[in-house]
Amino acid sequence: MGYYIKMIGEKLFLGGSDDGRLIIVDARKQDEKKYFSPMEMLLLAAAGCTAIDVSHTLKKMRQDVRELVVEVDGERREEYPKIYKKVELVYKIKGVNIDRKKVERAVEMSLSKYCSASLTLKEAGADLTYKIEIEEV
Repeated sequence: MGYYIKMIGEKLFLGGSDDGRLIIVDARKQDEKKYFSPMEMLLLAAAGCTAIDVSHTLKKMRQDVRELVVEVDGERREEYPKIYKKVELVYKIKGVNIDRKKVERAVEMSLSKYCSASLTLKEAGADLTYKIEIEEV
């Protein structure tokens, strides 16, 4: 089958794959959580997906990126289904002689064409916005 979720406690689940990878999914209240909820993982999936795209594209563009962090936050609807209505990504890039226009192009390509996770959020109706912060090192 590929993947599974198994209840291991009150509002705690173990996710796994046929090849042995594991993750704990936490559905407890925010102040009781030790692990990520499915919706938090959705935000992390979008951030991870676009980070991979942008880092790969900037390398192809011969940008000397020393560090890339993508921060993500989202606002969910009050009513069910409580999908994300707003998602903001902040790209924090440290490097040498980074060309802002190339970074903007890499981000736009990721969010409009390559990053399946962020495109899934957009298709569900989330308003996806981003900021870029560049620091020369």
